This record gives sequence, structure tokens and C-alpha cells, in this order.
Amino acid sequence: MRIITKVLQSVLINHFYKLNAGFFIFLFFALFGVVRGGQLIEFHSGIIQAILGGPLFLVIIILLWGLYTLKCINYITNRLLEPGLSFLTCLNRLPKKQVWAWMCFVHFEVYFPVISYVIIIITIAFKTHQYQQALIILFSNILFFLGAVQLYFKCLQQHSNEQFVLKLRLPALPFKKPFFLFPLYFLWKDRKWMLLLTKLFNLVFLYGFIQFYEPYRYDIRPVLLIALLVIAAHTTLIFQIRLFESEWLLFSRNLPISIFKRFFQMIGLYFVLLMPELLFVWKGYPLHFNLVDFSQILCMVLSIPAFFHAILYTSMMNGDEFMKMFFAILAALFFLILYDLGILLFVFVVLLAFVFFYFHFYEYEKSNSVESLKS
Repeated sequence: MRIITKVLQSVLINHFYKLNAGFFIFLFFALFGVVRGGQLIEFHSGIIQAILGGPLFLVIIILLWGLYTLKCINYITNRLLEPGLSFLTCLNRLPKKQVWAWMCFVHFEVYFPVISYVIIIITIAFKTHQYQQALIILFSNILFFLGAVQLYFKCLQQHSNEQFVLKLRLPALPFKKPFFLFPLYFLWKDRKWMLLLTKLFNLVFLYGFIQFYEPYRYDIRPVLLIALLVIAAHTTLIFQIRLFESEWLLFSRNLPISIFKRFFQMIGLYFVLLMPELLFVWKGYPLHFNLVDFSQILCMVLSIPAFFHAILYTSMMNGDEFMKMFFAILAALFFLILYDLGILLFVFVVLLAFVFFYFHFYEYEKSNSVESLKS
């Protein structure tokens, strides 16, 4: 029993949280880091009362839980079908009830962030005699839970058959694909749930901030901190882009493209990736920022992802090392933004990104070649 628990915890649950660390960092700061400690209870009480107070917010939150469930299903089913995890089919030797119970354990662990918040909402709903809303929330989450577990169970039972993997086919983009945007087409095709859920949560978060936060005086720093969280939510996507480059685009290093043009193409890549957020943030004009300060927002949104991307050229960095580095940089930028250094901070980040990119873009290729010869 302990061995099974450790194996499932290691290869499924822990890997899920590592892969989506940027998303959960963003979610944590969105729910607990944007308000002062003394106002935290009041803030969440307001959210819960909005959910229980009308059908619109209730439908939206159930839809978000459903999308998160799809995210879990897509990850777990794809993970179970990986050839390297075929040893998990040994679980099929157990009675079906035990296998189903182990799949319940897996989904409980990955769905726990939702479960903990749902328990709080239902408790408050019963205390305020809002029984109908409590039952709707309870039964919808039970339905999501049981549906996900059943899919895991079927997927494990038929490991060699991919019919149970959740597939979402996005429409093909009809225009010519520029070479420097190939990583985005990779996300669009092969990391669609990661991409869509990141965008959805970002836009919902931005909408909530713009609608409900009213500054008592003009200050660009809250918007910059929100933008920092938006970038944090894209961390996993940045890592996936670098993995795609290192696996499929190594040939591009032999193309006659100058290092300066390559760097600006990378900036253009992240401009396109973050364009939905850059357009949506205009809903906060002119209350949260003015035209002059938008240049600071734009420079920040482009410089930090480029900096993370450039750092990944310095070594064969795995996901754990990348997340540790990301935490340190995020904390440093958080305090630097509070000091209100202005656009010079992000100009410095752009220059630093270019330095890393310039000195390590081709060196990364050499180190990979040496490692491949050694192996």
C-alpha cells in the first residue's frame, strides 16, 4: 500500500504540480497576495457571497471548476498512456474496486485546491441557509470528480488504447506561419489545455482586478504587480517553448540570421503570446494607468519572459531548477517594483536578457553537442 502511494505520488501527483507550478503561483497570489492581511477574510467573504448571491457568478465558478477538471483529466490520461509509465498497468492485477479507489486518490490529490475551497463555500452556504446553491455546488463537484476518476480507470484498463484521452481540436490557423512563431503553433496544437486555461484564468483575474479594485490615488505599481502575476502564470509555457526549441528547432542555429534579429524575434514571440492580456488591460485605462505608463507595462510584459527564456540557454536546466530560479527572480522583482524604479528597471531586464542570449545562444548548442558525444 505504501509503495503504491509513493509511486502514484511521485509519477503523477508531484509531476502535475511541478508542471503547473507557475499556474498555482499565479492562483495563490491572485487569491491571497493582492489584498492586505487584515482584509483577506473580507475579500474572500465577498467572493463567496458573490458566488452564492446570483446565478451568473455561480455558473462562472462551476465552469472554471469544470475547466480545471478537464485540465486534470487531460494531464493524467496522457501521463498514464506514456510508454515510460506502462508499469502502472500492474495495478490492473488488483480488484477493480481497489484500482478505482487508487484513481480516486490520484484525483483527490490533484483536485485538492478546488475541494478545499468548495468545502468553505458549502459551509458558509449552509450557515446562511442557502441550501439550493450549496447542493448545486456539491453535486456538480461530485459529478466532476466521479467523471474524472472513471476516465482514469478506463484509461488504465486499456493502456494501449488512446480513445479515452481527452482531445480538443483547435481550428487550424489559416494564415502563413512565420518561423519565429513556430513555438506558439506547438502550444496551440500540443499544449492546448495548458495554453487555454492559462489565458482564461489570466483574463478572469484581470477582469476582477479592473472591476473591483479602485485606487484611492493614482499609482502604477498595483497594475505592475498584477502584470507580474500574469507573467508568473506563463512560466510553464515559457519552459515548454524552450523544450520545443531544444528538441525540434536546433537546425535553426545554422540559418543565416543575426543574433540581434533572433533576439527581437524572441521578443516578438512573447508579444504575440501575451497580446490577449495586453489588449484586455486597456479596460483599466485611465483609472489604473495613463498612456505614458502603458509603455512601462509593455516593457515589463516583454522583458521578463525574454529574460526567463534567455536564462534557459545557460544550461540544461530541468523543471525543478527553473522553478527555484523563477521564485528567486519573482521575489526580487516584487520588491523592486514596490520601490517604483520606473521603466528603467525593465529596460535593464531587457539588456540583461540580451546579454544572456548573446553569450549563451550558440554556447548552448556546443554544450548539447558535447553531451550527445559523451552519451
